[in-house]
Amino acid sequence: MSEDAKKFIAPLSFETLSQNKVLHAKTESWSEELSHIHTGKWADLFLIAPASVNTINKLSHGIADNLLTQTAIAFTKTLILAPSANTNMMLNPITQESLSKLAHYGYEIIQPQSKLLACNDEGVGALADVEEIFYRSAKALLKEPFWQGRNVIITGGGTREKIDDVRCLSNFSSGKQASALALCLYLKGANVTLISSGETPTLQEINLLHVKSSFELHHALTHQMEQQKRSEKMPYLFMAAA
Repeated sequence: MSEDAKKFIAPLSFETLSQNKVLHAKTESWSEELSHIHTGKWADLFLIAPASVNTINKLSHGIADNLLTQTAIAFTKTLILAPSANTNMMLNPITQESLSKLAHYGYEIIQPQSKLLACNDEGVGALADVEEIFYRSAKALLKEPFWQGRNVIITGGGTREKIDDVRCLSNFSSGKQASALALCLYLKGANVTLISSGETPTLQEINLLHVKSSFELHHALTHQMEQQKRSEKMPYLFMAAA
């Protein structure tokens, strides 16, 4: 934890929840292997959420003047940043240049949301949903070479076939199986397109196409299949729609 992080929440809270000693300026110990160097040796992934504009710009210029930036710069495996800041600070050309530079260096960036911010301004800068951050982190750990970069189409849910302005033919398919398949294949590293009338995961990187009728489903499916003919890896199709 940086000293600024400790202004928001005490290290004791994290120690209680994790049942582990928290690394911060007062606990850093080389004899106990609790340091910014040792942390990078056992951890598989380094996530900073929220990542402030200050931290983003420091990392892009190699500045390591606190425990957080020291640990990040010493880390050699997967690094993920979830930026959060005021809209003007986030869209500042310097910040955007730093984010581009970090992405070029191999950092994964989870884009912030556009909504009402804590400062009462409205615009881009809100931290991505916790679920989004969790699954992006899980994907970084679980992706497999076979699925990585492979296009996958999944159909799901039950269609509604209109009889007239009042009645339709349908079924009770929820789309949960297709949604679970989409999430699973996303975590394996696939480029997932989910065509569904039912339940869907809300993740930025899953391409969601909502349909109602079998005609809409057929049109969306054939269009996506046509687009993926030129894929480097053979695409896969999972038809779970009812």
